[in-house]
Amino acid sequence: MVATILAEGGTRIQGVSRMKKIVGAVCVAAALTLSACGGGADRPTADEVSKALTSKDNVLGTAIPKEAADCLAKAFVDSDLSDKTLNAIVEGDEDYKGSDKEKDALNGVMSDLTKCMSAN
Repeated sequence: MVATILAEGGTRIQGVSRMKKIVGAVCVAAALTLSACGGGADRPTADEVSKALTSKDNVLGTAIPKEAADCLAKAFVDSDLSDKTLNAIVEGDEDYKGSDKEKDALNGVMSDLTKCMSAN
C-alpha cells in the first residue's frame, strides 16, 4: 500500500525510470508522516535511518542507493520530523501515519531531499 503512493496525488511508481522510482520513494516518506506509532522514544541516528532506507525490505518498497540514503537520512534526522516518524522508518512500520505537523516538517526538508536525489 505505502509503496504505491508517491504523494497526495496517489500516483503509482510502476513503469517509471529508476530515478523517478527513487524520487517517488522519497515522496512515499511523506505518506509515512501522515496515527501514532509504537516506536521507541529515542531519536534514531542518521546511520540507523540510512541503513533502513538501503534495505530492500524498507517501508518505501525499494532500496535506496547508499549515498542517497546517507544524504536523505541526514536530512530527515536534522529536520523537524518527530522521533516517532523516524522510528517508523527504521522499524519498517508500513502502517504508521503521522500528523499534519509531520507533513509540514517533511515539506521543510523537500529541497534537501531533491538535492540528495539529484546528486546521486
